[in-house]
Amino acid sequence: MSSKPPAGRRHTEASPTALVKAGSLGHELKGHAFERAAHFFYFVVTMKMVVYELNRLGGPGTPYRFSAWVSIKATDQIGSGLRSDDAVYSSFVKTDPAVVDQQTSRFAEGDAAHFCNLGLKTGFDAVCRATPFTRDGYERLKVYAGNTMLLPQQVNIGPDRKIDVMHGELALSMLDSEALIFSRDRVQEYRKAAAAAIGAYQKAKTQARQFGLAACADAYLQAYAADFDGRLYRQVYPEIIGLCEASPFLKGQAQLFYR
Repeated sequence: MSSKPPAGRRHTEASPTALVKAGSLGHELKGHAFERAAHFFYFVVTMKMVVYELNRLGGPGTPYRFSAWVSIKATDQIGSGLRSDDAVYSSFVKTDPAVVDQQTSRFAEGDAAHFCNLGLKTGFDAVCRATPFTRDGYERLKVYAGNTMLLPQQVNIGPDRKIDVMHGELALSMLDSEALIFSRDRVQEYRKAAAAAIGAYQKAKTQARQFGLAACADAYLQAYAADFDGRLYRQVYPEIIGLCEASPFLKGQAQLFYR
């Protein structure tokens, strides 16, 4: 049985042929931590470009702050969670450090955990009708905002929630800063903020003897320590170039957004 998304959130069912990651929870959380960072930057870079173009065009309400249309909570969701009392599934034991060795898809209570957990404010779709580039940008932002991965509910409301909060704070700060939206310094800023948030969570759960949740947090920390900056930079910057090349005005001007 699938759990429903919160009321008011735009929901799209995942493709029936979409992959469900079923490796060990510890392994999959390392990938999830990295993918969260990639989605965060895909989102803020695309938002910066779209609003840049809207401000260039002018019109009512412009110039917009680059963060003006960002919701710090998810407004879109692709996929659903899981609730089941079938014996094939097992409970998540917060005190068991070996919980990270179990298959990610094995838990009886799973959530569609967002990669980005940011969203789009009401009315943004209307202003983005201005050009093909802004319309396409809006659709991309919906996907980045909505993408999810099935994770145990205790992870989604535990360590992953710390990244949700950090994403909201960092997105507003980065978008309204005069510095470039994407650079090696930005990646380092993200990594340090994420590691600090998860590190504090891990310490608290260890002190509370909730060693299963602490082990989950450790998987995130391992991701941030494994050539995180270089891998993330190499993954994101081609997307920036591609977006610029898709715009008649921004073509050849990727340096406005990254270095």
